[in-house]
Amino acid sequence: RQCDLEMATAFKKSLKAGRKTHRERSQPEKRAHLGLLEKGKDWKKRRDDFHSKERRIKLLTEKARNRNPDEFYYSMVSSKTKDGVHVKEQDTGKSHTADELKLMATQDVAYVTHRRSQELKKLDKLQSELHFMGAGDGAHTVFVDTAEDAKAFDPAAYFETPEELLERSYNRPRNSTLAAKAIDAPTAGMVKRMARHRELTYDELAQRVKRVDQLQSTVDTMQLKKNLMGKGPRRKISKEGEPPVYKWKKERKK
Repeated sequence: RQCDLEMATAFKKSLKAGRKTHRERSQPEKRAHLGLLEKGKDWKKRRDDFHSKERRIKLLTEKARNRNPDEFYYSMVSSKTKDGVHVKEQDTGKSHTADELKLMATQDVAYVTHRRSQELKKLDKLQSELHFMGAGDGAHTVFVDTAEDAKAFDPAAYFETPEELLERSYNRPRNSTLAAKAIDAPTAGMVKRMARHRELTYDELAQRVKRVDQLQSTVDTMQLKKNLMGKGPRRKISKEGEPPVYKWKKERKK
């Protein structure tokens, strides 16, 4: 059987080798002005597109035949048909009075102020978690009475901690704590992860401080625009290139 299959395969290959390669016919020269000669796959695409449009037209015709003449949509108020084409009118916007604009400006300022207060709460929470570990020079000033006391001052005895931990500005255990229970020293991997976490936390803290400053600047700008919408004589007292600052004339309130 294996031999018969090999002979059949070899026979098929020999038949294919002797066959003539048929190429698709191109457009004759006398019909070249009609464009490329349409092939079978091109006709299939044209046929499918034609039937698809035919089905859509039939579906739309059926919908128009069964339409309820009493149906209403709110979008009909702002739309119409022009030369059989559906056209939606552009919303030009309503004109607001000065009091309405001032009220909207007040609401905008209140919203941005609310966002700033939220950022401040997050900032305070982040600062309380960090305790500014490692921030600044970490100097601890101790005052003594005389110069002799300063010369005889022993930091390890004063802070009640081993000399190896004097350089730490945070989480510095006392001798009594170390004697009461054993404290495992952190591994190199733990120290590295803690340092990385502290670095990322400080980056987040810097970003939140910057965001609070930006929100405060936005509040000041919006408040100034709101004040300019009000009445009363004022003059600009800031110089060119500086943030705008206005001064209103004092008026006696009744």
